[in-house]
Amino acid sequence: MSENKDRAARGLSRRDFLTRAAVVVGGTAAAAAVPGAAWAVQEGAIGDWAADGSAEAAVPASADANASSADGTYREHNGAAFPADDASPIPPRAVPASWDYECEICVVGAGGGGLNAAARAAELGADVICVEAMGLHGGNAQEAGMCAILGGSKLQESKRFAFPSYPFDAKKLADWAIDEYHYACDPRLINLIAEEGGHCIDWMADCGVQWRLGEVPVYVAPKNSTLDHHVLKMKDATDAMFSFGQRHGVDYRFQSPAQALVQDGDGRVVGVVVREGYGDERYIHASRGVILTAGGFCNNKALLQRYIPTAAMGCASSYLTAGETGECFRMGLGVNADVSGFNSSASFDGGVDWEAEGGQWARFLYDGMTQLSRQPWFTVDRCGNRLRYMDSRVGEDGANAIYALGDLATIQMTPPGHRSYIVFDAHYEDHLAGFAQEHCRKLITPDLEQIDKVPEHYRDWHHGVEDAIGADVLKRRDTLEELERDLGFEEGVLVEAVEKWNACCEKGEDDFMYPMPPAWLHAIKDPPFYGCRIGGNLYGTKAGLLINDRMQVVSTKGTPIPGLYAGWHTAGGACGENSYIGDPILGSLLGDVSLAFCGGYLCGTFAVRNELQEADE
Repeated sequence: MSENKDRAARGLSRRDFLTRAAVVVGGTAAAAAVPGAAWAVQEGAIGDWAADGSAEAAVPASADANASSADGTYREHNGAAFPADDASPIPPRAVPASWDYECEICVVGAGGGGLNAAARAAELGADVICVEAMGLHGGNAQEAGMCAILGGSKLQESKRFAFPSYPFDAKKLADWAIDEYHYACDPRLINLIAEEGGHCIDWMADCGVQWRLGEVPVYVAPKNSTLDHHVLKMKDATDAMFSFGQRHGVDYRFQSPAQALVQDGDGRVVGVVVREGYGDERYIHASRGVILTAGGFCNNKALLQRYIPTAAMGCASSYLTAGETGECFRMGLGVNADVSGFNSSASFDGGVDWEAEGGQWARFLYDGMTQLSRQPWFTVDRCGNRLRYMDSRVGEDGANAIYALGDLATIQMTPPGHRSYIVFDAHYEDHLAGFAQEHCRKLITPDLEQIDKVPEHYRDWHHGVEDAIGADVLKRRDTLEELERDLGFEEGVLVEAVEKWNACCEKGEDDFMYPMPPAWLHAIKDPPFYGCRIGGNLYGTKAGLLINDRMQVVSTKGTPIPGLYAGWHTAGGACGENSYIGDPILGSLLGDVSLAFCGGYLCGTFAVRNELQEADE
């Protein structure tokens, strides 16, 4: 075994993971000593990982680590695996005797939403400061593979595409979505998303983003991004929006995580406290408004359990490695903001249960083990019942191939115990080419176009698989009986299920209600045998601060909080309540990165209109 493979087999250290995660988003993993943890970042620094997710964390023995205990009750996640575990409101600060910096609008977050909010507000004439916890712009948005939208952009008009019918009609689209959300949403907000999604994409094009229409016309991507896979496609878009903001005078301040809002005696939000350079606190005066666009709380255990219990139970991991620890949401709670979108989130399939073996909750989507888990393997629940697979090959299915990425997550999240199990044998590599999965299920290999965009460790999917085997997340056993025991099955359950599967493979015809194609019927006979627990792979929280259709944060009294705005996913309500995966299209009426882009664009527009233009009239 080479030195690189030997290192991979031992598993990534937490420091290695932080460094690579920072490379993914263009940031820097700042580290400082903490008592008892040589690797750790400074304790309590917002935007930094808060607890040890290494293999040394205390977890149950493997055989006892099923997703629920023997009596059927939910087994809580190990909080040490999460970047944050705090649901308490962050109270506002009082107005200081003097301010350190002055602006009209302060934008918190420089990911997809924050970049658009800052750029739009500056374009409309506001003096803008944008603060960001990480070292560079882009956040999780640049990792996105596509910008999903159901119609209304010029590119889609050029192809005469719109949903549910052409020509594009925002009211028809909103009506369809509201029905999909079982009427558990604010119709004005959904209509706003339908009306403005296309306008946002077109505005970004005017700002310098060079879009192209995807092979499935419900999504667009930057022209210069690779056609061969989805890794870091949106980096070109976030780079362009950052450049546009710079040209229009936005003052970006990186490595400056927000600590609290500043609220005056009349209840108006008038500023933000940040830790400049992760060091001293600085008070930023935002005389006209504060926009919160720092994402949601995918990586905060306590917030998930309180506001999105289905995700807390059914998701096995998050693939957002940058932030998502929920401080902006908690700041909103601290000024008495209401909450919208209870128990709603967005997930992909194939979340690998690293946490059950003492690993980290948040994993890079293109980690090789995640990619491997998303292939059409023999999949069962803890009772041995087969679970359906949903194909992501485009073929004649069009948009259905994209829907499959989210719908399969629900299938994998909802069995007894909220976990599913994939099993395969020694020949698994021989089957991958025939599976031919597309979109973000495509396995990453060193020969792919623009592979230099991918952090080196992830350029070959084998590395992530070796990491998982070394951590015993992907269990490799000499017998099915050993695998059955160590995955937590009752004796005989998995062995019998595999026997039935093998019989179908030998016949060349699947007798399951949702049969696999004959070419995918691969018997599980030859050791070593492999198995892994999976659930949903969380990528967006849809619970968040309540906003109105002017993007103003609304208090528990039902009135807007003066001076405070929020974009998705700090805001909630984009897909109503009680949604497992946020459909109808990959997270909401707009795909998640599209939703962030659109929310930022709207926040910048309304903040200037409400606080500068109307105030000056």
